[in-house]
Amino acid sequence: MIKKFSTVALATMLALPTLAAAGGGASVADLEKKMEEMTKAFNAQIQSLQQEVSDLKSADKDLMATDDQLSSSIASAGTKVAPAPAGKKITLGGQIRMRGYNLQNVWSFDDDRDYDNWDVFRHKTTIWAKIDATEKVSGFVALSNQNWGEGPSTVDAGNWEIDNMSNKVFVDNAYINVKDMLDMPVDLRIGRQNVMYGTGFVLFDGNSQFGSTSIFLDGLKASWRITDNVTVDGLYFKDWEGSRDNTSGTEDDITMGGLYLTNKACPLTGAKQEFYALNRTDDSMNKDIWMYGIRMSDKLDCGFDYSLEGAIQRGEAYEDSITGENVDQDAYGVKLGGGYTFKDVKMQPRVSLGYAFLSGDENQDANDDDNERWDVFYGGHAPQFGDIIAFKYLNVGGGNSIGQSYDPTYNQLSSTGGEAVYSNLQNITLGASANLVKNLSANVSWSMLEADETASGYDDEIGDVYQLTLKYKYTPKLSFRLYSALFEAGDAFDDPTTAVDERDDDATEVFLEADYRF
Repeated sequence: MIKKFSTVALATMLALPTLAAAGGGASVADLEKKMEEMTKAFNAQIQSLQQEVSDLKSADKDLMATDDQLSSSIASAGTKVAPAPAGKKITLGGQIRMRGYNLQNVWSFDDDRDYDNWDVFRHKTTIWAKIDATEKVSGFVALSNQNWGEGPSTVDAGNWEIDNMSNKVFVDNAYINVKDMLDMPVDLRIGRQNVMYGTGFVLFDGNSQFGSTSIFLDGLKASWRITDNVTVDGLYFKDWEGSRDNTSGTEDDITMGGLYLTNKACPLTGAKQEFYALNRTDDSMNKDIWMYGIRMSDKLDCGFDYSLEGAIQRGEAYEDSITGENVDQDAYGVKLGGGYTFKDVKMQPRVSLGYAFLSGDENQDANDDDNERWDVFYGGHAPQFGDIIAFKYLNVGGGNSIGQSYDPTYNQLSSTGGEAVYSNLQNITLGASANLVKNLSANVSWSMLEADETASGYDDEIGDVYQLTLKYKYTPKLSFRLYSALFEAGDAFDDPTTAVDERDDDATEVFLEADYRF
């Protein structure tokens, strides 16, 4: 109709000049007659347009009524109209980290032994991708590489030097997230993933043959969201997948499973509560240990924060090679920490005090059917007590209070290739930290280490460890760090059966780091 109206108007505008030109030889009466006829035609077109607009309004009301009836019908049937499926969202990122190390005497305490004096670059690269296929399904994949310098290697395949070459890229993480399984408040994470709870006292370290670059475990985590605050995680992971069959004498799998409950806020105290019952089996040595623990932590508005954790271990530690009988596990450990932050001070200084206790074995009788040595489970990651302490526990050697001469199985029961075997240890740590200037922070600590159990004639003083960290946050994604540590050995590293001093020199570690995450 609008098109018709425009045509009439255009014709009228064109006709007027023509009529005016023709009017030179015509009477005024004839011109008026022509104009009257055109006016009637124009009014007729206007009336037609008004009628059509009225019809369109009526049709629109009918359409709206029909739409309301349809919506009402759907609502009364209890059905919701599903939103259009969202498109896939892909997020990419990664990490580039370079460290320049200087390590002295990390395995011995002798400057004349150069095998543990290192000057080396340690380079780590990670590229990851996260794919959100739908609101309830996503996937994550990360590929990593780490190397300690460059150079030829003549060692056999599978050795850590091969694993840490530049051309060795491995699948660091690869898992699927699924929300609301079976329309229940249960989420699944399926595949290779990092598993960490609390401060990592019992669960953090996994596959570590890549020089602690990787901490993954392969398996499944099912999270049941009981309430907004309470979640129970069911865990089942393989730390080591050896022989595929279960033929007698070939079983060598290492498996971790159990339950981990987290309550974000206790109704009475407001503190975070964690309870766990975890199992670790090692088929190659008939290990089957259950660990039961609890952790409480909180950060108060006044500036005080704390973390209190303790656990006991029961089950079968290993099969005695002499008697063929299973040795019972009866160990316990605690990790306590607290600090106070001066919030009203510009540099936000914080002072802290920590204590860790990991039980040692009281008896080393070959016929002893009870093992009291703490099994590190999956808390053997280096940062827990410091890199240099981890180096010592990996290569503690014999002829001392915590070494193999006193405890022949010390470095066997808890180690799965490169993990720091923390046990038979008491650790008291005093620390302080502050924001020195904008984006520059400092952390300093002193730790006193002692053995829980020692043989007759051996000292329990492991030594003192001093650590300093300076971190400069250049941008939110790029940071620089200076870390230094000194291990001053105690009398526990002396062998009372000889006159040899096993601790002539201190062990030291220094590294400079550039870390970019994108």
